[in-house]
Amino acid sequence: MRNIVLFLFLSIFFIQVSAQKDSSTYLPTKKKAYKYIGIQSNLLLQQFISFNSNSSINSNPYTLCFSSSNVTTGSGMAFATGFNVSENSSNDGVSSLHLNTVNVTIRAGYEKKYLQHQRFIPFWGIEFGMGVVYSKLTSFLNQSFNTTSTTVETTKFFAGPSIRGGLNYALSKHILLGTEFFINSQISSTQTSDGNGNGGGSNFVPFNIGVQAPTALFLIFRY
Repeated sequence: MRNIVLFLFLSIFFIQVSAQKDSSTYLPTKKKAYKYIGIQSNLLLQQFISFNSNSSINSNPYTLCFSSSNVTTGSGMAFATGFNVSENSSNDGVSSLHLNTVNVTIRAGYEKKYLQHQRFIPFWGIEFGMGVVYSKLTSFLNQSFNTTSTTVETTKFFAGPSIRGGLNYALSKHILLGTEFFINSQISSTQTSDGNGNGGGSNFVPFNIGVQAPTALFLIFRY
């Protein structure tokens, strides 16, 4: 039933989009800046596209984004954030594992867009991002006389600059689709404990480079 409702919604949406003329004829000319609000839409697409596995190749942590770009120069600011909570369990009869993960990320910086009055709108930006990842792994040994459990908690903090680029496609005056990639350089600190108050360990990484491929698709509203 949910898939039918989503299918009807997207059908009406694309019919309305196809009825629009070129986006350049609809953009207002008296505005000083265009605002863009986007949400990552990969989960919505998974309702209609069948994947061979439950996992997705998308690893972009940002789910909500906002930017403001000058109408004439295309320069402006950009902000994005992401929040993810996951829970996984497994049991092979001998032992069982239970993993809880919480991931929070945020970024802000400068962004420049080109050809905002055209269908294809490329952009790039320089930003500073930071975040925290918390995980709790609990394991149970099922075959012992008294069920034994072990808990390991890990907290990772990271921060650093990044260079980002991407492309938006204007479906209509207000609706766009976009994707992005970025390269970041981060420092990180990881704290680990056994969850029972018996201490743990720590790890500090002063330099780490990461690359995010354009695997996320954003549904963007422009006003």
